[in-house]
Amino acid sequence: MIRRSYDQSDVLEKDFFNEVFDESFSLVAFIMNRFMVDHFIRAGRALVESDYESLIIFAVLAHQNVAHMMRPGSFPGDVLTERGRLPDMEGGLRSLRLRDLTQITGLPRETVRRKLKRLEGWRLIMRVGAGWQASTARVESDLREFTRESVYRFLNCGREIGAAFADVRNKRQPPTQKIKVG
Repeated sequence: MIRRSYDQSDVLEKDFFNEVFDESFSLVAFIMNRFMVDHFIRAGRALVESDYESLIIFAVLAHQNVAHMMRPGSFPGDVLTERGRLPDMEGGLRSLRLRDLTQITGLPRETVRRKLKRLEGWRLIMRVGAGWQASTARVESDLREFTRESVYRFLNCGREIGAAFADVRNKRQPPTQKIKVG
């Protein structure tokens, strides 16, 4: 397997990032917050009848079920099939136990237990042995289009923040001198 690396030319240097962030903080915070609140409300409405504790539990569970298969720096060709799916989803998921979810979310054990039952009733998760897994059938049917729209909105949020940073950078550069010809 050929090991690739990310193109670091698009990554801001930490000092430069801190400076442009500080100079654009209020606008960047507003853009980021707008995206996060919109995403959270959309996800709550689309998946869990606006039960936000259940949403957090589902998100943690779904993420932890597959995190071991998607190492940091992975590329799609390294870990996914041509359909954009993980190979052998059913056999490769790692179940999480109630105590793991309680520890990760910081929610009381009884709340997590009750919410897991609710998520199971919505067919978003299923009990597997002593733990829980996200339902792969629901991920494919319900979450693909939701995620498509979410990624589109996230990328637009990133473009807005990039534009704010570019504005700060452009203000720092000395004006170019115009040379008269003729």
